[in-house]
Amino acid sequence: MSFSREIQERINRFAKEQSQNYLQDAEMTYMEKLRKKSGQTKRKIDKQLSKFKGRSNQGREAQDDMILYMSDYMNDLMSQGLTEQEAFNKASEEMKFASNSEQSEDLNERFQQYYETRDPADYEAIGLFYGGFLFLGLGIGGLIGFLTGGGYEAFFDRGWIDTAIGAGIGIIIGIGLGQITNAIIALKKR
Repeated sequence: MSFSREIQERINRFAKEQSQNYLQDAEMTYMEKLRKKSGQTKRKIDKQLSKFKGRSNQGREAQDDMILYMSDYMNDLMSQGLTEQEAFNKASEEMKFASNSEQSEDLNERFQQYYETRDPADYEAIGLFYGGFLFLGLGIGGLIGFLTGGGYEAFFDRGWIDTAIGAGIGIIIGIGLGQITNAIIALKKR
C-alpha cells in the first residue's frame, strides 16, 4: 500500500530522526561488548567505530530499514480500520526511541543484532584491500604510462602526461577492484 506524499515525507523525516537514536543506542551496547572482550585493543576498536558512525551509508541504511518497518506497521494498522493519519500518529508514537512500546523494543533488538553481527576485522580487511588495490593500480598504471610515453628520455617532454594518465587510470581500476572486494565480503557475510 502506498501512502500519500505528505505522510511519506513525514515517515521519512521521522525515520531520519529516530533511526539515529536507535543506532547510537545499539552502537553503545556493541562498544561495551567489544571492550569486555578485548581491553588491549580498545583504542583500535574505538577508531574503527568512529569511522562507522561517520559513514553516511550506515545512517541511510538504518533509515531505510526503519521506513520499511514503519510502513509495514502502518499498513497493519490501516487494515484494522485506522486512517492513514491515525496510523502514522500511532506508529510514530510507538516507534519513537525509548517509548517502552513493543515496536520500540523490536527496533532496538534489530539494531542490536546489526551490531552483534558486525566484525571490525571485516572493515579493516576491506580498507586494506582498497589501499592495496589503489597502490597497485597507481604503480602499474604509472609504469605503463611511463613506458608507453617514451620512457626516461621523453618523460620531461610530454611523456609525463602519459605517465599521469596511466596513473589516473590505474587509480580508477584500483578503486574498482576495491569495490568488488567490498561487495564479495559483504555478500559472504549474509
